Amino acid sequence: MYTLLIILFVLISFAMVVVILLQAGKGKGLAGSIGGGMGGSSIFGGRGAADFLSKATTWIAALYMVFAVIIGIMYRSEVDEAQQSLIQQHMQEQEAIETPNLPMAPMPEPEQGADQDNSPE
Repeated sequence: MYTLLIILFVLISFAMVVVILLQAGKGKGLAGSIGGGMGGSSIFGGRGAADFLSKATTWIAALYMVFAVIIGIMYRSEVDEAQQSLIQQHMQEQEAIETPNLPMAPMPEPEQGADQDNSPE
């Protein structure tokens, strides 16, 4: 799912670049160069090309922003899960170091000291 969103995001990015470059600026841009300068306006009409390209830019930019937010949220949740698992793994390693499963040596029994005189004499 994440890979599909990334692919769509890249396609939307390319579409936005193309639509922006086709718009006529002060120097007529690439829209004026289609078909020798008359191709862009003859397809859409006199002012139709500018209106169509402006609306297309708006819609593609909106899609771009929506996809960017969705991908950002999905990436953040994946990073949080990965980071949390790393922290849990570190905690488990620390617990294993602190409490090793070594056999315990038998405790020596307390010796009967000089205070107690239980010897048979």
